[in-house]
Amino acid sequence: MIEPGSGLFEAPACAPDPRRRAMAMRAFLCQNVAIGSTFGSFGVLILTLQQRFGVGRGLASLGIALAVLMMGIGSPLSARMIGRYGLRTTMLCGVMLSGLGNLALAFAPGFGWVLLVYALPIGLGLAMFGPFPASALVARWFQPRPALAIGFVNMPVLVALVPLITVPLLRDFGLTGLYLVLAAMHLALLPCAWGIIDAPVGMAISGAASDLAVTHAGAARVVTRPLFWCIALGSGVLHAAGIAASSHIVALGIEAGLAAQPSAMLLSVMGTASVAGAFGAGLLCARIGAPATLALIAATTGLGWLVLMASHTILVMAALTAVLGAGGAGVFPSINVLVGERFGPGAMVRTIGLLGVLTLPFTFGLPPLAGVLHDQTGGYAAVGLAIALACGVVTALFLAVARNSRAAHIERLAASF
Repeated sequence: MIEPGSGLFEAPACAPDPRRRAMAMRAFLCQNVAIGSTFGSFGVLILTLQQRFGVGRGLASLGIALAVLMMGIGSPLSARMIGRYGLRTTMLCGVMLSGLGNLALAFAPGFGWVLLVYALPIGLGLAMFGPFPASALVARWFQPRPALAIGFVNMPVLVALVPLITVPLLRDFGLTGLYLVLAAMHLALLPCAWGIIDAPVGMAISGAASDLAVTHAGAARVVTRPLFWCIALGSGVLHAAGIAASSHIVALGIEAGLAAQPSAMLLSVMGTASVAGAFGAGLLCARIGAPATLALIAATTGLGWLVLMASHTILVMAALTAVLGAGGAGVFPSINVLVGERFGPGAMVRTIGLLGVLTLPFTFGLPPLAGVLHDQTGGYAAVGLAIALACGVVTALFLAVARNSRAAHIERLAASF
């Protein structure tokens, strides 16, 4: 149980609005339905999609990749909508779009329709009510230190629970029944999203909205900094590695000799570990800093993929899957903290929106590329090796950022004397 004063939900000392915890819970539920319904289900139903529509693993993986693509492209659009219409309206629109997308998938006549729906209503919906606006909401309510609250909001509890219901739903009701249940989840979320309040008492909406409407000149200053491109490269690789893991872990387990139910349990394990990983990343950022936290995530992700390729028992694979899940969930909160610290809260949301677009080659390309590489090589060994090598590069990159951060901090301390 979270005790008052624990620091998890710190509000500004001058105006501790009592509604801040309710806003954090609303952001938490929106983020969970967005990510849980899409990513929590896709890793289990990918084989059913292959069988129903007669497509290969690479093409079947394209559905989740298109959702990620439009989620990234839609991030700047979401930022503009938030600045103009507010968080509440934007997030309500996102819930309705994604819910209608799942309803359309329930009656998809062909695989082309599946890809279109994952790309447009679902992908754009995720950009409007998923981790991006949910983190923006909680960052407003828990200034000046939102790191732990951002970690809480991004705990993907439904990513752990949705796989458990996906297997029996697919067995008893097929894809149609599963997608209808996912659509109903969005319908049930609407009253929660309706109660969102954009900012606490005492915070001017116009001033709060400025973090979502940074001038073009400010955006230009951001993209000219080498640190921005380091973050773009590192976050792109780590996000893509997490998406690839959630998309392929069930199929990987089956190819390793596990039955369908234990393989689906791996995705549930990944989701459960993600809950701890998101919050744990907030704690680590507060302790060792965001760059060092990201370096640790990259190193454990690369090592986890390497060892996973040689594993064939459920216990070992479950442990490694937990490592990948915890690391993948910790990336977004850590990137938010790093961007907020280095570029300032005024540029945070615009910078995150830019990163969402620039990381698309990784997040859109890697999951289907992993499927194609699997089909070409007849297994996941080459996939695991490629991801491990990329994570090694990212580890070195964020370690360099961490060293530069410590050096700059020491210089500031010396100058103060």
